[in-house]
Amino acid sequence: MQYLALYRKYRPDNFDDVVGQDKVVKVIEHAIETNRISHAYLFSGPRGTGKTTTAKIIARMVNCTNLVDGKPCGVCECCKNIFNNNDVVEIDAASNNGVDEIRELRDKVNLVPTLAKYKVYIIDEVHMLTVQAFNALLKTLEEPPSHVIFILATTEPHKIPLTIASRCQKFQFSKVSDDQIVNRLRQIVDNENVQITDDALYEIARLSDGGMRDAINFLDQLISYKDSEITIDDVYQVNGSVSYDDIYKFIVDINAGNKSEIINVVEEIDHTGKSIIKFIDEVIIFLKDTLIYVNNSKLSEISSKNEKLKEIESLMDQKKIYTLIMTLNDIVNKIKVSSYPAIVVVVSILEFVDNNIAVDNLNDNVRIVEKKDILLEKKDDEGKKEEKIIVSNSENDKIDEEVKNDAKEETMVKVEVNLIDDNLKQIRINNTFVDASKQILIDIKNKWNLVNDYLLSNKYSVVSGLLNDTTPVAAGTRNLILLGKYDAVVERINEVTDVVSSLLKEILNSDYTVICLTNDEWEDEKKKYIDNLKSSKKYSYINEKTSDEKKVKERTPVDDLIDMVGSDIIEFEN
Repeated sequence: MQYLALYRKYRPDNFDDVVGQDKVVKVIEHAIETNRISHAYLFSGPRGTGKTTTAKIIARMVNCTNLVDGKPCGVCECCKNIFNNNDVVEIDAASNNGVDEIRELRDKVNLVPTLAKYKVYIIDEVHMLTVQAFNALLKTLEEPPSHVIFILATTEPHKIPLTIASRCQKFQFSKVSDDQIVNRLRQIVDNENVQITDDALYEIARLSDGGMRDAINFLDQLISYKDSEITIDDVYQVNGSVSYDDIYKFIVDINAGNKSEIINVVEEIDHTGKSIIKFIDEVIIFLKDTLIYVNNSKLSEISSKNEKLKEIESLMDQKKIYTLIMTLNDIVNKIKVSSYPAIVVVVSILEFVDNNIAVDNLNDNVRIVEKKDILLEKKDDEGKKEEKIIVSNSENDKIDEEVKNDAKEETMVKVEVNLIDDNLKQIRINNTFVDASKQILIDIKNKWNLVNDYLLSNKYSVVSGLLNDTTPVAAGTRNLILLGKYDAVVERINEVTDVVSSLLKEILNSDYTVICLTNDEWEDEKKKYIDNLKSSKKYSYINEKTSDEKKVKERTPVDDLIDMVGSDIIEFEN
């Protein structure tokens, strides 16, 4: 006897066996029971989710002469021979998409069924029909003979003309959940006497991406591959994908900046012929699962995976995960138009690593705090008093309680880092728009690549790496607005605008005050600017320096400490 593929062998023949489409099934089943059968249905959704299967069940139910509890009886003449005559016609629109085929269909719809009550036309991949074919189908679909039911199925409903879709009852099929796929696979392996681990079942479900047919087909392939118990390693071997452990290690290497390991992994994937796009997709899914784990404290039933997700969550903050996901997504888009996908992957990931090393170095070398209290107590030359400096810092302050108690409040220095608050941000945006010029912006953009010349500079390497992920979007004679590619880059640049201005002076030979914005912030400010132009509102220059700005003091014993913290505003209180 000829072997029958599992996805065909276990195809549902009634609505009770359809998995993951409860809402669709409930509506259609009730319509049939109450004799409210539509003349045309449009089923849309991902591949392998049950569209064609549901269409065939409808054909069986509407023609069964003796439904039993809402199910086809399976013994009447229609149930036995419904698919062996011309009463149910299944058309593949991908290969029969011309106007001639649809005209032939239109000519035959008037023929009455030979055995059944209804003649059912199932048109699969209907979006593949030509415009002329849709036009030929239109009138027939609107007013078919009473004995005809059309069921259209598609994975791309947006390609269906509205004139066709509006004449159908529309049903959206959703992806089947991993748990539902696993439960169905367990039923099948039990019936087939196949041994398989739970890890392998869940991995099959994950790789099938919500498609029941793909999951069953892959299971069939694994059964043919191995006679003994099927494990998760067999899944990876047959599918040609990378294991969860390898993906976890790859992310750890990215976070640690292990460039040689990153290159080796990509070269190995390319050498073995595995899909680089599939690998990057798997890494993205792993990071997505990490975010779900972080926010929901759970993901799947497999604890080994949860442990790895927990470890990644402890290594990388959410902002870094977001940035890496967007980087990998950009890589996938670049690969699709590149002749050298492996090179694109390596270069892009190494660039991400370099940027994050730069950010980490910046965090190590520039300590950003909102306020530090420094207490000074001076003693005279006779030795009755001695100078003590106490820096109040919860992270590094290890001065014992006795020294703190001896400290006096006679002299206090408050060191405030020059952070970009909302008020200062708006001032700099305003000042840029005062004399913004398209020509100035073009000149700056033409020189922007010069920031790469400072990547190896001891003074500007960190800032240069950050500026690589920015684009000038508005410029005047003294102010410049930058658009940051990532939120983390925007935040870091706004923390070191003085250093950025210093670098830009060397590149542009002009003094510029900068502000960096996210994409959303820039879109809002651009809209405000356009609205102000329309209303003839003029911008006037605002001086950033306030009237109570303190004059430079003579150098004191704490000046060295101030230099270490940065160019901060110093305020003395007696």
